[in-house]
Amino acid sequence: MSPPKQLDVWTDLVAAESIRLRSLASGQSLFQQGEPVSALYRLESGRVRLVRHTENGTEVVVHIARPGETFAEASAFADAYHCDAVAETASRVVAMPKAAFLAALARDPETSVRFARVLARQVVDLRARIELRNIRSAHERLLTWLRLRADGNPLRAALDGTWTDVAAEIGLTREALYRALAKLDAEGRIVRTRREVLVRDWPELVRKWQPYQDIAPAGTAAT
Repeated sequence: MSPPKQLDVWTDLVAAESIRLRSLASGQSLFQQGEPVSALYRLESGRVRLVRHTENGTEVVVHIARPGETFAEASAFADAYHCDAVAETASRVVAMPKAAFLAALARDPETSVRFARVLARQVVDLRARIELRNIRSAHERLLTWLRLRADGNPLRAALDGTWTDVAAEIGLTREALYRALAKLDAEGRIVRTRREVLVRDWPELVRKWQPYQDIAPAGTAAT
């Protein structure tokens, strides 16, 4: 099967015949933590959850990849994947072989610099995620997450998954997240529709999170 015409900038570096398009059923694993790194990926359709397993058996959602995003870029320099990648819905991904990608970087210094910028952006994204999870108040954590995803005037955050997905992404239980939603609704700080949230209480968040507001959506995810 031939790859899609609209590919990530990195796939242009590699011969088209080496690019592969994979289809995943809901719940199907793309790769698992500890497996040898074979490829980098771009999500064409669907949704893929990246989950890391800690030593005590806890699952931590690293990222939820959405259409148009690339993921596993940092694994280009690792021997093994550092997390699991599992399709949340029926999904299609473009796979670019690790060896071919590294060879392309070696012969193209300009692209190597661009790739370094992608990784640097991921570090900024990770810092924002860590700081987000350090917010103890559940409703303030949720509101800040919405602000980081929102754009437009008035600010609107699109939802392409479930609230259970959001809870996992920001480190809350499902029950805590729904209590936070109810509180924000009651206070008039958000207005919910089926697929988006209008964020009303945003001036203070703009001030506090200005360094991070340009990173959402992140578009990439380190693994």
